[in-house]
Amino acid sequence: MTPAEIVTAVFTHAGRDEWDKIEPHFSEDLVIHEPPSLPYGGEWRGRDALRRLYAEVMTYWEEPEVIVESIVGGEEWAVAILQFSMTSKATGERFTQPMVEATRVENGKAVEIRIHYFDSAEVKRQAGG
Repeated sequence: MTPAEIVTAVFTHAGRDEWDKIEPHFSEDLVIHEPPSLPYGGEWRGRDALRRLYAEVMTYWEEPEVIVESIVGGEEWAVAILQFSMTSKATGERFTQPMVEATRVENGKAVEIRIHYFDSAEVKRQAGG
C-alpha cells in the first residue's frame, strides 16, 4: 500500500472504531507527535499509541467529528488535511480546528505521525489550559 492508501485506511477504520484493522498499519516503533503545549502533547509511542492517544484526547472533548478534506502522498509521506470539530468539556463551546497530519511510512507501515493544529493556543484554551 502507498502512504496515502495507509492513511485513508486508518481514517476509514477510525471512524468505525475498528482498532484491530488500524493497528496492523502501524510499526511496533510508531511515534506520534502532538504539540507539546497541549495537555495531551508530546510523544506517544508503540503500535497502540493512536488508541491510547485517542482515549486521552477524548477526556477533553465531546461529540468529535473529523472531516477529511484531502489525503495526498508520495513514496514516504502522506498528508491528511482535516477539519476537527468538537465540544469542549471545559467551556461547553463547540469549535472547529483545521489540522494537518503528516504520516511517514517505512516498509509498508506508518512509523511516524506529526499532528499540526492551525491554532494550538485555541485548542489549549478550550481544553481548559
